Amino acid sequence: MQSNTKKISKWESMTSGIFRKLLILFLVTYLFPECSSFGPKNSQSSLIIVHMTIVKDEMILDELIDPRFQKVSLRKGDKSIEYSESSEHYYYFQNLKEGQYEIYDAIHLLNRGASDFAFSSTKQPNKIDIDFDLEDIRKSRIDLQPGTVVFMGSFHVTVDFKFQEEPKIKVRFSKTNEEELAAMDHLHKNFPRSGWGQKAKSRVKLLSSFAQ
Repeated sequence: MQSNTKKISKWESMTSGIFRKLLILFLVTYLFPECSSFGPKNSQSSLIIVHMTIVKDEMILDELIDPRFQKVSLRKGDKSIEYSESSEHYYYFQNLKEGQYEIYDAIHLLNRGASDFAFSSTKQPNKIDIDFDLEDIRKSRIDLQPGTVVFMGSFHVTVDFKFQEEPKIKVRFSKTNEEELAAMDHLHKNFPRSGWGQKAKSRVKLLSSFAQ
């Protein structure tokens, strides 16, 4: 009788353990999809990282928020692709197929407070739509290979507002080994368990060996 009781107790312990694991998997997958959706679909999937900052001459607003872009998109042929994840000033385009990509579009909403919603104004537009010149587009162009994580470059945007006039926008593109190393390191530290983070870790080791 005691033997049967022990078997039943052991079975209940095993089934309860399996149930707990299934419950955790359900919570992670369905209730927190952002935790599981950022990662390569297969070994051929690739990721592009774009670093983009914006500085405005609206000191009061810049003291309230750290301005970001609400839209950043790349172009591959006639197709445009928007970023799928962002972290601080890094924008990630994941699960891309091989081919040639270039920068395409970026939009920053002119916030009035720490919100992602723009409020209209009669003295200035409600958004900053970045028009990249042909030279910056050419410099950003990359040939993406399967199963890779690639840094496209950094775009530094400055906006000078003019009273009742269109703001003056300047874009400076740069792509250095230091910027790529910072981008890969940021990806690995913020998404260490993601497949992308692991690929970035390998890239950091390689870039660091070149710097020595």
